[in-house]
Amino acid sequence: MDRSFAMKTDTVYKGIRYIGIGLIFASLGWAFYKGTGSETHPGGLAFSQAVGFYTDGKYEDALQYYETSIIEHPDFIHAKRGRARTLMQLGRDLEALEAFNEVLEQDPGSAVSFANRGILQDRMGLYPQAIADYDKAIKMDPHLGEGLDWFTRLLQDRKEKPQTLTERLQTLRKATP
Repeated sequence: MDRSFAMKTDTVYKGIRYIGIGLIFASLGWAFYKGTGSETHPGGLAFSQAVGFYTDGKYEDALQYYETSIIEHPDFIHAKRGRARTLMQLGRDLEALEAFNEVLEQDPGSAVSFANRGILQDRMGLYPQAIADYDKAIKMDPHLGEGLDWFTRLLQDRKEKPQTLTERLQTLRKATP
C-alpha cells in the first residue's frame, strides 16, 4: 500500500472527527442557548408546564398554569383551549362550556374546539347543541370524524377503538327528534 495514500486517509479521518466534534459542541451550545431563555414558548413557561401537567393527568396543576399563562399572555388561544379541556377533564362542565365559548369567540375557525365543545355538550345532555357542534367540526375538518388513529391510541394506551365523532353524530341524530 502506498504510504502517502495512508497519510492522506488519516488526515481526512482526523478532519471528519474534528468536524463531528465541532458540530456536537455547536448543537449543545445552541440547545443551551435556546433552553435558558426567559420564554421557551409563545405562551410562556407557564404554558409549557401546564401542557406537561395535563399530559401527566395532573389536571388541577395544569389548570393553575393555564390560568397563569392566560394572565401573562391574554391573546394566546392555546392556553385558553387548554384551560377549557382541563375544566372538562375536572368535571367542571359549566365553567368548561364558558371557556369553550370564549375560545370559539376568539377563534371561530377552530374545528377541534367545536368538536371538544360538542363532546362536553353531549356529556351534559345538551344533545341538539352537541349535534350542531359535531356537524360543524366535521364539516370544517373531515378527519376529526374519523377518530383516533392506531398510533395515537397506542401512545394514549387505549386498548379499544372509541366511537368516532361521525358515529356519535349518527347515534345522536337517530335518538334525538
